[in-house]
Amino acid sequence: MKEIIQHFFKYFSQSPFELYNEAGLRHELGIFFKKYYPELNVKLDYPVSRIFNPIPRLANKEVDVFIIESGVQKHAIEIKMPKDENASHIDLYRVIQDLKFLEQLKEQEFETCTAVFLTKRKNIWESINGGIYKMFSGDSVNVRSVKKEEIQKYMIHGGAIELDGTYKAKWEVTHDVKGDEYRYFILNVK
Repeated sequence: MKEIIQHFFKYFSQSPFELYNEAGLRHELGIFFKKYYPELNVKLDYPVSRIFNPIPRLANKEVDVFIIESGVQKHAIEIKMPKDENASHIDLYRVIQDLKFLEQLKEQEFETCTAVFLTKRKNIWESINGGIYKMFSGDSVNVRSVKKEEIQKYMIHGGAIELDGTYKAKWEVTHDVKGDEYRYFILNVK
């Protein structure tokens, strides 16, 4: 699935459109799938209750992009695109939550589970802060489990997140139709 998402970003760089929020990006990705990969059954914001019976204990209740291939193989894509200009500890924490969710789906025999993060917030990749921010700063991301002491006090109710793996990717650069610079990464869950 990572290759198809890379195809989407290549398509986007050649025919940019307005990036205004996460739901819009999810729908553009769905339209892209329908146009270029019509053999895939693509569903957006799909409830896990329609996938599993009984429902296993999972970190999320919906899959952002749920794909069925050949009537059998299941794929999941989780997307995060913070919409305002300020870096948010919560947005980065939610990326780690999504990775946990994708790990859980992988355990449930999903063929591929992929996380996509897109932002124009320079203060994320240029951050000098520690904790969660450190995982996302620089030329690449290195996402791992997050400990309680790395979580800002107002978020302590969310708690630590123990991931099974460590996920690394290079920040890629793209521009929307207005010429705004965005950076993104794509992570495949093991």
